[in-house]
Amino acid sequence: MIKKIGIIGLGHVGTSVVESLKKYSSLIRERSSLSLKIKKVCDANKSRRNFAKKLGVPFTTDYNDLTNDPEIDIIVELIGGIEPANSIILSALNKGKSVVTANKALLATKGKKIFALAQKNRKRVGFEASVCGAIPLIKSTSEGLVCCDVKKIYGILNGTTNYILYKMQRENIDFASSLNEAQVQGYAEKKADLDINGVDSLHKLCILSYLCYGIWPSLDKVYAEGISKISLLDIAYAKDLGYQIKLLSIAKKEKGSLDIRVHPTLIPIDHPLSQVALAFNAVYFDTKPAGDLLFYGQGAGGVATSSSVISDIVSIASGHKGFIRSQGKAKIKNIADIKTRYYIRCMVMDSPGVLAKISKILASYKISIASVNQKERREGKFVPIVMQTHQAKESNMQKAINNINRLKVIKSPLQIIRIEDLPS
Repeated sequence: MIKKIGIIGLGHVGTSVVESLKKYSSLIRERSSLSLKIKKVCDANKSRRNFAKKLGVPFTTDYNDLTNDPEIDIIVELIGGIEPANSIILSALNKGKSVVTANKALLATKGKKIFALAQKNRKRVGFEASVCGAIPLIKSTSEGLVCCDVKKIYGILNGTTNYILYKMQRENIDFASSLNEAQVQGYAEKKADLDINGVDSLHKLCILSYLCYGIWPSLDKVYAEGISKISLLDIAYAKDLGYQIKLLSIAKKEKGSLDIRVHPTLIPIDHPLSQVALAFNAVYFDTKPAGDLLFYGQGAGGVATSSSVISDIVSIASGHKGFIRSQGKAKIKNIADIKTRYYIRCMVMDSPGVLAKISKILASYKISIASVNQKERREGKFVPIVMQTHQAKESNMQKAINNINRLKVIKSPLQIIRIEDLPS
């Protein structure tokens, strides 16, 4: 069986897909009885023509040459961004072609419409590479957990931020230095805002929300906070308290609502997610009846991600029905309504009665202190105090912090980081 492929976008992932399809064509044929032929490739950059010519593949700068080609069975979209990627995918689906994409931003933004159209036209959308690169997470979840109810999701979904936090903890270097090293090593783009601010993780979490719950959350309804405010003090104090700090993507299924958010989180140092090093990704599922599951592996990189793209191509070409989930409804829980424990670090004047003032404000908002840690004593000067709270409501915590920041004995702003007591 010969299936013809059109590939749009010859960046790191796109070139790796073309090279791998050429290099492993015999292995793919042996394992799947499929002959995959690259009918044509496309890139807006004319200089990519030389790459295509070297591999003997027809090249064009006009994606319509691929979407309008009746011989092409599968369109692989690897250009990223919202447009023209969205138009390419919708056009391909309307013209009877299935689609493979690694475009997490597009799916998080337009996924509801894309999958509805695919279902209407009885076509496939392969999106394995959109979350966690080479980890076969989408297929494992949609097929292997088909009878399971996913209660909770905890994910380290962004390799850049994990690398930065890992280096800060391991080598005692500050955020700016760690970010610079990540850029030098190729783990972070020159403009890394989408990673640092938690937006990339947010996009991936929205895709997992659809995968596990059938819900495409509106991006503006999901709380996302980045790691730029995390200091070496926080790293050190977290370790003393038995925690590590990770940029955690969280989804919890509740009655009639979905608690879904991205933010720096203290997690127990003996939990498997704490051991995720460098630029690796990991996703931890709490399910019934399968129990707790951990997926771990390379989350980025052209060569690694290309394996997931090719897996989708082979699956579609083999005629597998694939994943189309009925789209459900649930209220997205406002971050103000969550209840969790908190780490609070504040710089306070080392003088009598300061802690009592802070405790009084916290108590007025029904927030109780679980522990207090003050290592330094410098009478008359500002010193760090670290507190852990019992469970409290987010809205109450924010009001309390605003009031504490107004105290003259406080060098604001305070640092607060949410705590998740994951099972070890």
